[in-house]
Amino acid sequence: MPNSDGTLTPKEQKVVEEFERAHPGYGALANQNITNPNTGWSKSIAEMKDREIKAQTGTASNSFMYRRIG
Repeated sequence: MPNSDGTLTPKEQKVVEEFERAHPGYGALANQNITNPNTGWSKSIAEMKDREIKAQTGTASNSFMYRRIG
């Protein structure tokens, strides 16, 4: 959770920096989500290990199978 003075913890700041590095402009969105107590981001970040906080790129495939009609 952000410090009582509104500043981010070092881990939270690292998350913001990684989002910004991955895609310029996303750091501000990450900051908004961290400081919003309803999102759970701050708690999740606190539970993460420092080495887990890094920007990565990749692809994802659709894992759903749809029946073909016709």
